[in-house]
Amino acid sequence: MILRQFLHTDPVGISYLFGCGGKASAAVVDPVGPIQLYLHAAEEARADIPSAPLEAIQIRAANSDLAAAAA
Repeated sequence: MILRQFLHTDPVGISYLFGCGGKASAAVVDPVGPIQLYLHAAEEARADIPSAPLEAIQIRAANSDLAAAAA
């Protein structure tokens, strides 16, 4: 399990890198600032951050379907 917390002061916030070491895959929650910080942390954990996680694509598709049905 990969879990890393990033505390930010300007703007104030917290970002997270989480993922699965066995699958060598990670995601960032609430990124703030330059992405190099998260890419470096993922590299240290020997994980990749996909540009569009499958779950995010599925959520966007479901939201589009719901919006179309409501129209």
